[in-house]
Amino acid sequence: MTERIDDYLEGRLDLDALGPKEREEAQTAKDVIAKTRAFVAGRPAPDLSAAVMQRIMSANVAPAAADARALRRFAQSLWAPRQLHLQWRPAYALLGVAALVVLALLVPYGWRTSPLSEQSASATGTANQPVFVQFRLDAPNAMDVRLAGSFTNWQPRYQLHEASPGVWTITVPLSAGVHDYVFVVNGQRWIPDPYAQHVDDGFGGVNSRIALVAPDSPSL
Repeated sequence: MTERIDDYLEGRLDLDALGPKEREEAQTAKDVIAKTRAFVAGRPAPDLSAAVMQRIMSANVAPAAADARALRRFAQSLWAPRQLHLQWRPAYALLGVAALVVLALLVPYGWRTSPLSEQSASATGTANQPVFVQFRLDAPNAMDVRLAGSFTNWQPRYQLHEASPGVWTITVPLSAGVHDYVFVVNGQRWIPDPYAQHVDDGFGGVNSRIALVAPDSPSL
Protein backbone atom coordinates (compact mmCIF):
# COMPACT_ATOMS: atom_id res chain seq x y z
CA MET A 1 0.00 0.00 0.00
CA THR A 2 1.48 3.35 -1.06
CA GLU A 3 1.53 6.61 0.88
CA ARG A 4 -0.94 8.09 -1.62
CA ILE A 5 -3.45 5.36 -0.85
CA ASP A 6 -2.85 5.89 2.87
CA ASP A 7 -3.56 9.61 2.37
CA TYR A 8 -6.79 8.77 0.55
CA LEU A 9 -7.95 6.35 3.28
CA GLU A 10 -7.16 8.99 5.92
CA GLY A 11 -9.12 11.63 4.00
CA ARG A 12 -6.09 13.73 3.06
CA LEU A 13 -6.33 12.99 -0.69
CA ASP A 14 -9.29 12.90 -3.09
CA LEU A 15 -10.16 9.78 -5.06
CA ASP A 16 -9.76 11.73 -8.32
CA ALA A 17 -6.07 12.19 -7.52
CA LEU A 18 -5.42 8.44 -7.66
CA GLY A 19 -4.61 6.46 -10.76
CA PRO A 20 -6.73 3.48 -11.93
CA LYS A 21 -4.53 0.88 -10.23
CA GLU A 22 -4.33 2.95 -7.06
CA ARG A 23 -8.12 3.25 -7.01
CA GLU A 24 -8.42 -0.52 -7.32
CA GLU A 25 -6.04 -1.07 -4.42
CA ALA A 26 -7.76 1.61 -2.35
CA GLN A 27 -11.15 -0.01 -2.90
CA THR A 28 -9.73 -3.41 -1.90
CA ALA A 29 -8.34 -1.91 1.31
CA LYS A 30 -11.66 -0.16 2.07
CA ASP A 31 -13.57 -3.43 1.56
CA VAL A 32 -11.24 -5.27 3.95
CA ILE A 33 -11.53 -2.50 6.57
CA ALA A 34 -15.33 -2.51 6.25
CA LYS A 35 -15.49 -6.30 6.68
CA THR A 36 -13.22 -6.13 9.72
CA ARG A 37 -15.33 -3.41 11.33
CA ALA A 38 -18.53 -5.36 10.60
CA PHE A 39 -17.02 -8.47 12.20
CA VAL A 40 -16.05 -6.57 15.36
CA ALA A 41 -19.40 -4.77 15.57
CA GLY A 42 -21.32 -8.01 15.09
CA ARG A 43 -19.48 -9.86 17.80
CA PRO A 44 -22.02 -10.46 20.62
CA ALA A 45 -21.31 -9.19 24.12
CA PRO A 46 -20.80 -11.94 26.73
CA ASP A 47 -23.81 -12.90 28.83
CA LEU A 48 -22.65 -12.64 32.44
CA SER A 49 -25.99 -13.45 34.07
CA ALA A 50 -25.04 -17.01 34.98
CA ALA A 51 -21.62 -15.92 36.27
CA VAL A 52 -23.17 -13.18 38.45
CA MET A 53 -25.70 -15.57 39.95
CA GLN A 54 -22.98 -18.15 40.60
CA ARG A 55 -20.85 -15.54 42.36
CA ILE A 56 -23.83 -14.48 44.52
CA MET A 57 -24.69 -18.10 45.37
CA SER A 58 -21.05 -18.85 46.23
CA ALA A 59 -21.24 -16.30 49.05
CA ASN A 60 -23.27 -18.93 51.01
CA VAL A 61 -25.49 -16.31 52.69
CA ALA A 62 -27.89 -18.25 54.97
CA PRO A 63 -29.86 -15.95 57.35
CA ALA A 64 -31.25 -17.42 60.54
CA ALA A 65 -34.93 -18.36 60.61
CA ALA A 66 -35.62 -15.66 63.18
CA ASP A 67 -34.31 -12.98 60.82
CA ALA A 68 -36.20 -14.21 57.75
CA ARG A 69 -39.23 -11.97 58.24
CA ALA A 70 -37.11 -8.92 58.99
CA LEU A 71 -35.06 -9.64 55.91
CA ARG A 72 -38.20 -9.87 53.77
CA ARG A 73 -39.52 -6.62 55.17
CA PHE A 74 -36.19 -4.98 54.45
CA ALA A 75 -36.25 -6.32 50.90
CA GLN A 76 -39.80 -5.07 50.39
CA SER A 77 -38.80 -1.65 51.69
CA LEU A 78 -36.00 -1.52 49.17
CA TRP A 79 -38.42 -2.13 46.33
CA ALA A 80 -41.05 0.27 47.66
CA PRO A 81 -41.05 3.57 45.71
CA ARG A 82 -39.88 6.73 47.49
CA GLN A 83 -41.42 10.05 46.54
CA LEU A 84 -38.70 12.63 46.04
CA HIS A 85 -38.49 14.79 42.97
CA LEU A 86 -38.79 11.52 41.04
CA GLN A 87 -39.98 8.06 41.88
CA TRP A 88 -37.10 5.63 42.29
CA ARG A 89 -36.22 2.32 43.92
CA PRO A 90 -33.10 2.09 46.12
CA ALA A 91 -32.68 -1.57 45.17
CA TYR A 92 -31.77 -0.53 41.63
CA ALA A 93 -28.78 1.42 42.93
CA LEU A 94 -27.62 -1.47 45.12
CA LEU A 95 -28.02 -3.99 42.32
CA GLY A 96 -26.25 -1.67 39.92
CA VAL A 97 -23.25 -1.27 42.23
CA ALA A 98 -23.13 -5.03 42.86
CA ALA A 99 -23.34 -5.76 39.13
CA LEU A 100 -20.49 -3.33 38.39
CA VAL A 101 -18.28 -4.93 41.03
CA VAL A 102 -18.97 -8.46 39.80
CA LEU A 103 -18.52 -7.34 36.19
CA ALA A 104 -15.14 -5.81 37.00
CA LEU A 105 -14.07 -9.11 38.58
CA LEU A 106 -15.33 -11.37 35.81
CA VAL A 107 -14.67 -9.53 32.54
CA PRO A 108 -10.86 -10.05 32.41
CA TYR A 109 -11.43 -13.80 32.65
CA GLY A 110 -14.69 -14.11 30.77
CA TRP A 111 -13.26 -15.07 27.43
CA ARG A 112 -10.88 -17.67 28.87
CA THR A 113 -13.65 -19.37 30.84
CA SER A 114 -16.18 -19.38 28.00
CA PRO A 115 -17.60 -22.73 26.80
CA LEU A 116 -15.66 -24.73 24.23
CA SER A 117 -18.33 -24.14 21.58
CA GLU A 118 -17.98 -20.36 21.97
CA GLN A 119 -14.19 -20.65 21.75
CA SER A 120 -14.51 -22.70 18.54
CA ALA A 121 -16.83 -20.11 17.01
CA SER A 122 -14.46 -17.33 18.06
CA ALA A 123 -11.49 -19.19 16.58
CA THR A 124 -13.38 -19.65 13.30
CA GLY A 125 -14.19 -15.95 13.11
CA THR A 126 -10.61 -14.97 13.89
CA ALA A 127 -9.26 -17.32 11.24
CA ASN A 128 -11.33 -15.46 8.64
CA GLN A 129 -9.71 -12.13 9.44
CA PRO A 130 -7.25 -11.02 6.74
CA VAL A 131 -3.55 -10.56 7.43
CA PHE A 132 -1.91 -7.61 5.65
CA VAL A 133 1.40 -8.69 4.10
CA GLN A 134 3.91 -6.33 2.48
CA PHE A 135 5.80 -7.83 -0.46
CA ARG A 136 9.04 -6.21 -1.62
CA LEU A 137 11.50 -6.85 -4.43
CA ASP A 138 14.74 -5.08 -5.34
CA ALA A 139 14.68 -4.86 -9.14
CA PRO A 140 16.62 -1.78 -10.36
CA ASN A 141 16.19 -2.55 -14.06
CA ALA A 142 12.52 -3.50 -13.96
CA MET A 143 9.82 -1.54 -15.75
CA ASP A 144 6.88 -3.53 -14.41
CA VAL A 145 6.66 -5.88 -11.41
CA ARG A 146 3.61 -7.93 -10.49
CA LEU A 147 2.72 -10.52 -7.85
CA ALA A 148 1.29 -13.95 -8.65
CA GLY A 149 0.62 -16.83 -6.31
CA SER A 150 -1.69 -19.50 -5.04
CA PHE A 151 -3.97 -16.72 -3.75
CA THR A 152 -4.40 -15.31 -7.31
CA ASN A 153 -4.63 -18.68 -9.10
CA TRP A 154 -1.12 -17.85 -10.36
CA GLN A 155 -2.31 -14.85 -12.33
CA PRO A 156 -0.08 -11.71 -12.06
CA ARG A 157 -3.00 -9.78 -10.59
CA TYR A 158 -1.26 -7.42 -8.15
CA GLN A 159 0.95 -4.67 -9.60
CA LEU A 160 3.80 -3.45 -7.37
CA HIS A 161 4.71 0.22 -7.12
CA GLU A 162 8.21 1.64 -7.12
CA ALA A 163 8.47 3.07 -3.59
CA SER A 164 12.05 4.23 -4.23
CA PRO A 165 14.45 3.79 -7.16
CA GLY A 166 14.66 0.06 -7.86
CA VAL A 167 12.53 -0.94 -4.84
CA TRP A 168 9.10 -2.34 -5.70
CA THR A 169 6.46 -3.02 -3.05
CA ILE A 170 2.78 -3.73 -2.38
CA THR A 171 0.63 -4.64 0.65
CA VAL A 172 -1.94 -7.40 0.10
CA PRO A 173 -4.61 -8.79 2.47
CA LEU A 174 -4.27 -12.58 2.72
CA SER A 175 -6.06 -15.24 4.72
CA ALA A 176 -4.26 -17.24 7.40
CA GLY A 177 -2.45 -20.31 6.07
CA VAL A 178 0.36 -21.25 3.70
CA HIS A 179 0.74 -19.35 0.42
CA ASP A 180 3.19 -19.80 -2.47
CA TYR A 181 4.08 -16.87 -4.71
CA VAL A 182 6.56 -15.35 -7.20
CA PHE A 183 7.29 -11.94 -8.70
CA VAL A 184 6.71 -11.46 -12.44
CA VAL A 185 9.18 -8.89 -13.81
CA ASN A 186 8.46 -7.17 -17.13
CA GLY A 187 5.84 -9.82 -17.90
CA GLN A 188 8.47 -12.49 -18.62
CA ARG A 189 10.77 -13.33 -15.69
CA TRP A 190 9.28 -15.27 -12.78
CA ILE A 191 11.49 -14.53 -9.78
CA PRO A 192 11.12 -16.02 -6.26
CA ASP A 193 11.43 -13.80 -3.21
CA PRO A 194 15.11 -13.93 -2.13
CA TYR A 195 14.12 -13.32 1.51
CA ALA A 196 11.47 -16.05 1.77
CA GLN A 197 11.50 -19.85 1.93
CA HIS A 198 11.96 -21.51 -1.46
CA VAL A 199 10.00 -24.58 -2.56
CA ASP A 200 9.94 -26.69 -5.72
CA ASP A 201 7.09 -25.66 -8.00
CA GLY A 202 6.86 -29.16 -9.54
CA PHE A 203 7.92 -27.96 -12.97
CA GLY A 204 11.63 -27.55 -12.43
CA GLY A 205 11.32 -24.05 -11.03
CA VAL A 206 11.21 -22.44 -7.59
CA ASN A 207 8.44 -20.62 -5.74
CA SER A 208 8.51 -18.63 -2.52
CA ARG A 209 6.42 -19.71 0.48
CA ILE A 210 4.94 -17.77 3.39
CA ALA A 211 2.97 -19.09 6.37
CA LEU A 212 0.51 -16.74 8.07
CA VAL A 213 -1.10 -17.13 11.49
CA ALA A 214 -4.49 -15.60 12.25
CA PRO A 215 -4.18 -12.50 14.49
CA ASP A 216 -5.09 -12.86 18.17
CA SER A 217 -5.75 -16.57 17.92
CA PRO A 218 -7.46 -17.70 21.17
CA SER A 219 -5.64 -20.36 23.18
CA LEU A 220 -7.77 -23.36 24.24
